[in-house]
Amino acid sequence: MKKIAVIFPGIGYTAQKPLLYYTASAAQDEGYQLLKLDYGEDIHTFRGRKEEELKPLIEKAQERVKKQLEIIDWGQYEQILFLSKSIGTDSACWIEEELGIKAKHCLLTPIPLTIPYLEEVDGLFFAGTKDPYIKKKMIEKAAKDYPQKTGEIFKDCNHSLERPGYTAANIKNVKKVVKKLKKMLREPKAD
Repeated sequence: MKKIAVIFPGIGYTAQKPLLYYTASAAQDEGYQLLKLDYGEDIHTFRGRKEEELKPLIEKAQERVKKQLEIIDWGQYEQILFLSKSIGTDSACWIEEELGIKAKHCLLTPIPLTIPYLEEVDGLFFAGTKDPYIKKKMIEKAAKDYPQKTGEIFKDCNHSLERPGYTAANIKNVKKVVKKLKKMLREPKAD
């Protein structure tokens, strides 16, 4: 059975950083081949974080993602996983819809633009209550509206699901995400 996991990074949050590195590694453990996307240096090094600054940047990232993914024969894969972080969560949900791909999602620290996709996507999302890029109330409402899609809401954690000064707890957070991802990947495929 062929399986693929596509990694959608965040701005400056590459596939080498903990959340994406270990979730990708977990997917590989489950037999998924990895495809790590690259948005380009101009996007990866962008420093703005306001929604009005991000929207055109996300659109540019989506154009680049589409060029990388529309050439793939998705029919050869029996299981498709999208691992995404920050702006990558919006791009992953958008491209699934745009290309008509049916994927499982692991949405790490979704941004406000991603929340409307939660109704349709199959998978889990993980967020922190002190993420400066999404309001706590928005995360809590998403968790209430989509409890079956809520991987975990990490109290007092930032956009990396970390609390400064709590290294051991931060490592436990990554372990929780990996454990829940593996559980999701081992669940029987719904028809």
